[in-house]
Amino acid sequence: MSTRILAALIVATFAAHPSAAPGQQAQSSQPQAPAAPPAGRGSSPFQPPEPLDYADRTGWTSLFDGRTLNGWSGNPDVWRVANGVMTAVSTAERRVGSTHIIWMGGEPADFELKLEVKLEGDIHSGVAYRSLVDLARGSGRQGGAAGRGRGAGPQVPADPQWTLYGPGLDFDQDRIMAGNVEDRGTPRREVAWRGGIVRAEPGQRPRLIGTIGDATALMKTISADGWNQVHIVARGNTLIHIINGQLMTVLIDDDPAYFRASGRIGLQIEQYGLGRVNFREIWLKELKR
Repeated sequence: MSTRILAALIVATFAAHPSAAPGQQAQSSQPQAPAAPPAGRGSSPFQPPEPLDYADRTGWTSLFDGRTLNGWSGNPDVWRVANGVMTAVSTAERRVGSTHIIWMGGEPADFELKLEVKLEGDIHSGVAYRSLVDLARGSGRQGGAAGRGRGAGPQVPADPQWTLYGPGLDFDQDRIMAGNVEDRGTPRREVAWRGGIVRAEPGQRPRLIGTIGDATALMKTISADGWNQVHIVARGNTLIHIINGQLMTVLIDDDPAYFRASGRIGLQIEQYGLGRVNFREIWLKELKR
């Protein structure tokens, strides 16, 4: 692995701290700096890196004002703002088809994205980035389909103008896939799984080249019904997912058939399951290379 990738991983692993957002606190713990070198080697001029403060907004831009959906485009029958939270709900009486609310401020390439998410009920969600709207591809699927054996199709159908295709962070209430790098609308779909460092190359299935930890153990650091702090780093061909200060997944995407260098950011409610998705404290820092 290159020195640049190793450096990115070191930075990412120590990149969270509980925010001072009002209301319920996100489930997060201060990452601990590595221990100093053991005694017996004499004094050392080297010091371990300090943890970054998740709540530090210096150089970051707020994407959500906490009061309106200004700067965002989504189905007005689905998305609302309440108590400083961007939210959408799907019920048995009014099931919502899979849809995104899309930030319209640009198509970032290299960036860091921070946000807090909470899911209520048995609902599936995710965060899209470097993604695109494809009206031609979505037009044939506008009506939606029944959700994983859960009955009839949605009463509020999916709409291609609010459907994003491309990479993103998977985040479901059952946490089974939470933290994965997914690639919506492609044969790869779940391309890098929680707990792994994965490389994708032309003509091959993505391959595991290293491990971060046990997927089940990592899942326990994600709150099923409370606020979670998400930190996404997209830099060149490397995508890094961190939740509550814990590195979850790394994808090195060297497959030009799928790799996207820039694109839209969007937040999702999926038609699978019933419940509410909540997002707040959405911040972006675009990176210069």
